[in-house]
Amino acid sequence: MKLAIAFAAATAALAAIAFWQESRSAIDVSARAVRWGSGDARGSPVIADDMVSLPGGAYIVGDAHENDAPIRRVRVDRFLIDRHEVTNRQFAAFVAATGHDTGAEREGGAWVYRGGEADWQWIRGADWRHPLGPDSSIAHAMEHPVVAVTWQDAAVYAAWAGKRLPTETEWEVAARAGKPANAAASLASNPARNGSANVWQGTWPRKNEMLDRFFYTAPVGSFSPNALGLYDTIGNVWEWTSDWYRDESSRETPSLRVAKGGSWFCSSNHCSAFRPGFRGKSPPSHAFNNVGFRCARTP
Repeated sequence: MKLAIAFAAATAALAAIAFWQESRSAIDVSARAVRWGSGDARGSPVIADDMVSLPGGAYIVGDAHENDAPIRRVRVDRFLIDRHEVTNRQFAAFVAATGHDTGAEREGGAWVYRGGEADWQWIRGADWRHPLGPDSSIAHAMEHPVVAVTWQDAAVYAAWAGKRLPTETEWEVAARAGKPANAAASLASNPARNGSANVWQGTWPRKNEMLDRFFYTAPVGSFSPNALGLYDTIGNVWEWTSDWYRDESSRETPSLRVAKGGSWFCSSNHCSAFRPGFRGKSPPSHAFNNVGFRCARTP
């Protein structure tokens, strides 16, 4: 009996290894040549750097598909939120005015996913100016959202701009734009299938079919806004919020900050954060090339 169990375990392990090797060999290595800031940006309008006002009141938030996001009624005060994610152009103006060194610049690198690779890597020399590493550039991506910024970087920028980071609840209320919290996801509205938002179409990490025209980030305003006129609340980049991630089943002191919205990296088979209620989480001192932010303000 023990021999049979050991044999079955060994067979399963070999099968898993074979699957991993097959998946790795099937990766589209041509994606390694994709440049940051590339993609079909035709039709991307110039979006004003303004804010959208939301009235205070009672709202329903949560996600019926996620255990850590129960559907619940919340109350928020009136607030304003950026129409689009903070761009490289805006962040460059902040750096020029303040001389701010980002966490990635101080640490000497950031967490990066590069097309044609099997997983994320910490890349020396990667930062907001060099999202794929020291040989990359944002020269063709000034209207794209800034990435490789830590939560602390985002908070400092927001304070400089006379704003703040939105709470998780504010962000979700704005992103939901009146859509019911228990609305069932449909294949017709899945951006991983129809290219309606900047996410990964296809099977990660094998191949990005790029139905949305972009491999990495897209210029803000490249996709239709939600009912409130907010852009990229789904896809493009994850967005930091002000909240710590708390799991009601855990008594540990929270150490992760909540991020919302998913990113260009999210696929149906990996991440699939295509709903406003989905809760991402990350260490606030880490910088990733699929995480950015937008700001909020109390009127």
